[in-house]
Parts: sequence; structure tokens; C-alpha cells
Amino acid sequence: MLSLLLVVSLEAPAEGAQEYQVKAAMVVNMAKYVEWPAESFPRTGAPLQLCSMGRGPFTQALEQYQGKTVLGHPLSLRGVTPGDDLSECHVLVVSGVEKRYVAGVLEQVRRRGVLTVSDIPDFARFGGIIGLVENEGRVRFEINLKAAQQSRVRISSQLLKLARVIREGDQ
Repeated sequence: MLSLLLVVSLEAPAEGAQEYQVKAAMVVNMAKYVEWPAESFPRTGAPLQLCSMGRGPFTQALEQYQGKTVLGHPLSLRGVTPGDDLSECHVLVVSGVEKRYVAGVLEQVRRRGVLTVSDIPDFARFGGIIGLVENEGRVRFEINLKAAQQSRVRISSQLLKLARVIREGDQ
């Protein structure tokens, strides 16, 4: 039953402004299937910090989730830019950012327990953890297992079953 709910919510139609509402819902739902390193949360109930890099409809769509609870943590949304300190981010959503900044941002958060998510084409192949991709008019996702391991975040097998898994050398 859980898999059915994920498929329905994570493979929704991508149409205009509604596309970003779908992507925002996907990010929040996916966070429910991720385990962060123990030191990521200083105390029980500490906020889950969702950082959004880039301007535009994706960031605006995420705002509706401010204060919602994910895995017992209230969701806190913060806007960031390339060069900002990202050490307190648990989830980093990158959208509408020039590709030339992406490699530096990914390097900055590698091994820090940050789940990186983006709708930038080939994001998972470039070292991001979750890439949101449009396929046949639907938003789907790819997961880079090596990037997840390097970031020390564990992704539930339930989520992995629904993803296209990117492995080293995939094109």
C-alpha cells in the first residue's frame, strides 16, 4: 500500500505552475524516507532545515510546507545562495541556478549529511543525490547511490524501488 501511495504522489503530471507544486510535494515526501546521520539533529524534535537555492516557482512552492512535520521534525525553510554556509541544511533543493555553480555547491555539502535534490538536467549524474526528471509528461526521479553514501544519508529501499538508480559510469 505504501508503494502505491508513493507512486501516485511521486509520478504526478508535470504541467506548468502545477509542476512545481508536484516537485515540492515530492521533496517533502521523499524526506520521509531518508535517514540522516545521528549528529545531524542536536536534539529530538530539532527542525529539519530545508534550504532552497535559486529563485522562482520551486522555492515558492516549498513555502507551503514551512512548519509541517517530517519524521518528528518541524520543517524549516531557508533561502540560500551559492557561497552561503550550508552546514545546517538537511535538504538542499537547487533550482534555477546556473550549472557552473552546481559542482562547487555539491562539493561544499559532500560528506555533511545533506540530501541534495534538483530539477537541473542530469543533476544525479553530476553528483547530486536526487534528480527530478520529466519523462512522458510526468515528474519522476533518479537517485545517485554513490552521492548518497558520500553524504552519509540512507535512502529507504521503498524509495529506491521507485527511482531510476544511477550508478558509477551510467550515461
